[in-house]
Amino acid sequence: MRRRAGDWAVLASTLLAACAAGTAGAQTPPAAKPPPPAAVEAVGKAVEGFMEALNTADIERFSSYFADDATMFFPLAPLYLRLENKDQIVKVFTVFFESVRKGKTGPNYMNLAAQDLRIQLHGGTAVATFHFKGPDQVSRRTLVLVREGGKWLIVHMHASGITVPKE
Repeated sequence: MRRRAGDWAVLASTLLAACAAGTAGAQTPPAAKPPPPAAVEAVGKAVEGFMEALNTADIERFSSYFADDATMFFPLAPLYLRLENKDQIVKVFTVFFESVRKGKTGPNYMNLAAQDLRIQLHGGTAVATFHFKGPDQVSRRTLVLVREGGKWLIVHMHASGITVPKE
């Protein structure tokens, strides 16, 4: 069933109202202690380096940001299922990087910039969320990172996109 933009607006309004009603009587939890700025900065630098490796299609550098047991949901068909480890992720991105290099003379092969980056820290785990906006689609990304051996490594990456309705 295909919904029109107006249907989605009504659905979104209804969901927001339900969320607001559900929290109206709830007590506000105590404010969480803000994470150390240096830790947030370190995660931000890891995300920045990951994005540079992605844009330059540098598979060795790109793979260095992943833990060996990392998992991923790749955003393009026909890979509908979860990639189960770093080796699978590297194999998929090796092919992907070869395709983005075709017909181009050199880095940068892509010009993706993380927009609205938000970093949340929970002990030695970080969640980084951001998106890329295109004319017809918003590509959303979530990176879950852990601190291992003094370095932030991606243990899970979720990549998805949604079509932006034409106005």
